[in-house]
Amino acid sequence: MWRLSLLILAAAAGLVAVATIGFYFYERPTTLRVAVPHGSEYQKLLVILNQEFVRSHEDIRLRIVPTTDETAASKTISEDHADLAVVRSDIPMPTNAATALILAHYSVVIVAPPGKTFANFSELKGRTIGVVETEMSGEANRRLLQTIESQYSIGPGEIKAIGVAPNNLAKFLRGRQIDALFVFGPFDSPQVSGPVKIVSESGAASGAPVFVPILEASALAERFPGLDATQILRGAFGGSPSRPPENISTIGATVRLVARNDLDNSTVGETTRLILADRALAAATVPIANHIEAPSTDKGEVLPTHPGAAAFLDGEEETFFDKYSDMIYIGAMVASVLISGLATLASRLTVSGFARFDQLMEKALTILKSGRKADSLETLAKLEIQIDEILTRSLAAAEMPKLDNHQLAALTLAVQQARLAIADRRSELGGRLPSVRPHDR
Repeated sequence: MWRLSLLILAAAAGLVAVATIGFYFYERPTTLRVAVPHGSEYQKLLVILNQEFVRSHEDIRLRIVPTTDETAASKTISEDHADLAVVRSDIPMPTNAATALILAHYSVVIVAPPGKTFANFSELKGRTIGVVETEMSGEANRRLLQTIESQYSIGPGEIKAIGVAPNNLAKFLRGRQIDALFVFGPFDSPQVSGPVKIVSESGAASGAPVFVPILEASALAERFPGLDATQILRGAFGGSPSRPPENISTIGATVRLVARNDLDNSTVGETTRLILADRALAAATVPIANHIEAPSTDKGEVLPTHPGAAAFLDGEEETFFDKYSDMIYIGAMVASVLISGLATLASRLTVSGFARFDQLMEKALTILKSGRKADSLETLAKLEIQIDEILTRSLAAAEMPKLDNHQLAALTLAVQQARLAIADRRSELGGRLPSVRPHDR
């Protein structure tokens, strides 16, 4: 019986251990690697968001993987060195990832110093354009400029593009080294409004700056799915008169947080939920958080949304029981079979133990009868040895289950009566108990 108890205890301990380990891994926060351009506003944003996740004891943690620019961030997630990445839709998107969130809408702003006259992008042919370089752009802004040039059949080198750091912009304008400035970013961000202000102030006496439209923006967006046709609204940059004085057609793109396709849907959905919930808090430190928005969940989107994010946004997230119902059902079946097996084993062992008790009881009564009729001292000695074996087996836990008071009393009485019968018969035969050789037993 003690072996059965140990078996049941071991099985119970094993189930508790498995449940404890499972609960530990289920409750432990999930750490996601995020590839993001080093030093960018998005790196600051993600750091702030992660701090909020930690403060709120959320199940998601973000580990920053700094990259040189968004192109490198896209490559990082393509090579499975990151779980999430901040990328631009106008650069090659990673094929193994899909959109979790739209972090911002970027617009191309081409502005020329006062006194210039450019009615369309095509009129910049043969001119020099300064491409504002930031930590987010790298070479991507120049490639975007080349994409726009291709729409107008402007060949390589027909527009001279030179990189301009924001802190050197005023110097380039004073030296008349550029005819126009190419800026890419959210129109209300310092990386766009700052250069526009510098251009505006570079020739205040000559009039307002000139905003160069991309009139074929819609056609360009059709050719390149990562681009969007958009407008710079009248007065977007303030001023009097308004800058620009009218709506300007241009091209734009989005900055996206993408997640690996093989990342668990519930993890992506939870990450999406937390970022949307905490964006207002983050915006107090990093204003660009105000631009975060949910992507479209239409199935026909050229840049698809991750199923996990889509499930959260559409209110179709799987609950714990939806996700693990099959495992719970199978586990319940296995546990039921295991418990039934242990119960059957216990029942059989118990029945077998009580059967052995009945056998010992019957043997004790048989010895009692035989003792009264024994015709020699040798026979009585053998019977007494058998009584000793019965007593020994009745006290062994491995032989029988624990006896109740009635069973123990009955067996004790049978043994005592057998001993008395043997003693009485020995007296009748008038002899002493002879020694018994081992082979007689």
